[in-house]
Formats: sequence, structure tokens, C-alpha cells
Amino acid sequence: MSDATTTAKSSKRSLSAQLGLWIALAVAAVSMLSIATFDDRGPETTEERIQRLSDSFACPECDGQSVSESNAAVAATIRALIRDRVAEGMSDTEIRDELIRGYSSDVLLNPPSEGISALVWILPVVFVVFGVGGWIAAVRRTGGGTRTATDDDRQLVADALDGGHDTPDGGRDDAS
Repeated sequence: MSDATTTAKSSKRSLSAQLGLWIALAVAAVSMLSIATFDDRGPETTEERIQRLSDSFACPECDGQSVSESNAAVAATIRALIRDRVAEGMSDTEIRDELIRGYSSDVLLNPPSEGISALVWILPVVFVVFGVGGWIAAVRRTGGGTRTATDDDRQLVADALDGGHDTPDGGRDDAS
């Protein structure tokens, strides 16, 4: 079998392997997005909503602790406020805005997804996209590792293993 035939078969195998990997990656991504998107737990109860809201606000006195985890008096006050506002029928946004007015935006455990704070949410996605793009470009630039050795390459290896040295005129210098 010639080098050209071997190279062609190797390239076909490499392309089919890459295609299989891309299909597997796409199936995994669609599966994860489907699981994350379609939640079949049913409607949220009042207690679950209060707990979710309490988990999303930081205790103003505690360092990095949510209102639901904290035993501080101010955290108990915020939990009671959340419970009262939910009972009054206020929306999550209205409760959030009231807490920000009373305690500043430091009460938010997760940064808002608007304005300059949106960078916290956008930059990781941008880095991943550019990283994958760079990796793909690097793989394509190197040919994916499907190059085969030429006769000149084999001769160079044989000469190196042989210990002989070539002279500038192309002849061998076995005196050294």
C-alpha cells in the first residue's frame, strides 16, 4: 500500500472520528440544556418562593452568607420582610427593589445582569467561545496530527541513529 493511500485512509478515519466527537458534544449540550430548561416540579409553593428569595439575598452583617443561612438579627428582619411581602402579593422584582432601597445593592448575593455588572455573566461565556475557537484553529492549522513521514524524514532519522555526519558538499564524513 502506498503512502498516499495510507494518508487518505488515515485522513478519512480522522475526519469521521472528529465528526463523531462533534456529534457527541452536540448531543450532550442539547441534553444538558433540555434538562436545565424544562423543569417538571410544577408551580412553586409560597414556602419555596420565600426560601428561594431568602437564598438570593446576602446578610448585610455577614460576609458572603445568605439571609437564609445567617443567624444575625438583620437577617431575621429581612426574612420576615420577605415573608410579609410575599403574603401581600408583591413580585420578586418589587421585593428586590425594596431591599436594595433599604440596604443598597450589597444585599444582592448574585450581581445584577444589567449594566457593567453584566460583564460578570458575559465574560466567562466569551472566554469559553474564544478558547474553543482558538483550539479549533490550532488543530486545523497543525493538520490534526495526520501528517506522515517522507522518505527524506526517514533518511534524516536513519542518519542520526547511524551517527554519520554529512559534509557541506552532501558527502559523508566518517572520519569524525
